[in-house]
Amino acid sequence: MNHRYTIRDIARISGFSFKTVSRVINDEPSVKPSTREKILQVIAETNFKPNMYAKNLNTKVNKNILVSIRKTQGQNTTQWFDYLMSFMIKEARDKQYMLIQEIIRDDADLQNSMLEKSGGYIDVLVLFYVDDHDKRIEMAQRNHIPYISFEKNPLAPISITNNNRLGMTQAAEFLFARGLTTICLLLGAAIDLNLDRAEAIKEVYKLHNIPLDRLEVIYNMNNLENIKRFVDRRIEDNRLPDVYFVSGDEKAIAVYNSVYAHGLSIPQDVSVMGFDNIPISKYYYPPLTTMGQDFERLASEMFIVIERLIGQEQDIQPVKVDPQLIIRESVK
Repeated sequence: MNHRYTIRDIARISGFSFKTVSRVINDEPSVKPSTREKILQVIAETNFKPNMYAKNLNTKVNKNILVSIRKTQGQNTTQWFDYLMSFMIKEARDKQYMLIQEIIRDDADLQNSMLEKSGGYIDVLVLFYVDDHDKRIEMAQRNHIPYISFEKNPLAPISITNNNRLGMTQAAEFLFARGLTTICLLLGAAIDLNLDRAEAIKEVYKLHNIPLDRLEVIYNMNNLENIKRFVDRRIEDNRLPDVYFVSGDEKAIAVYNSVYAHGLSIPQDVSVMGFDNIPISKYYYPPLTTMGQDFERLASEMFIVIERLIGQEQDIQPVKVDPQLIIRESVK
């Protein structure tokens, strides 16, 4: 198979900068004839085919914001992100930015990503689900692209995040006040976000001198079928908690499904609580009690930071947005 050259390869082979090669590809006049000739020769020798989407990006007047989402295999819950993205799109449109969304599942996907092939046209990178040794950050640093993370991560000094500790504290206090102290907390991957949520609720248990063995924390619950099977087994083993606290409203539907399939009721037999407050959660039966993310403010704060990054401001601080307890009928 012939090697597929990128614009970065052409820059490396020709010895000129990414931007100079880009100007030649876009037929801009501000390039010396001798430079243009050398770059065109390399393009001809490599049979390089320009990425037309990247070329179009370069002609845009507005700034280009790349939203990069890392998903794990089997992950199928995305409504909270789609809802947040709707507010991000509105913010981008109001500010005349181009918002580009890209999903990757492993590092191999990065070889053909917008970040790799068109990094020189990206003004700010927004990262979702940063993991240890995340190569997206290496690529951003190599290409001098400023980046921010949604949710706090040690690898990303600038982040926009929910105040997860406050949210989990308020949720636990609400449940304890109703006498519900045996909680099964269903979380996604064991990333900083979820570890932080788990640690926060443990602190409330300690504060109230409630034994920690009444709290069960289950990770990697990011697939609806896996959640249903897990709850099925617990019901069949007669091991129901007071509350299934699900980190993600969309995932709570799998708990509902399992409970109803076994002839049980919510909240009479078991309470269910979520974390997100996506629009559909109030239409569950019964409507879902949840810790609501302020999606509109999260998007607004994100673009305030993006503008500051584009303006090359210094000392930009991480931003936390407080969630709000939404009380409905799924908790006793």
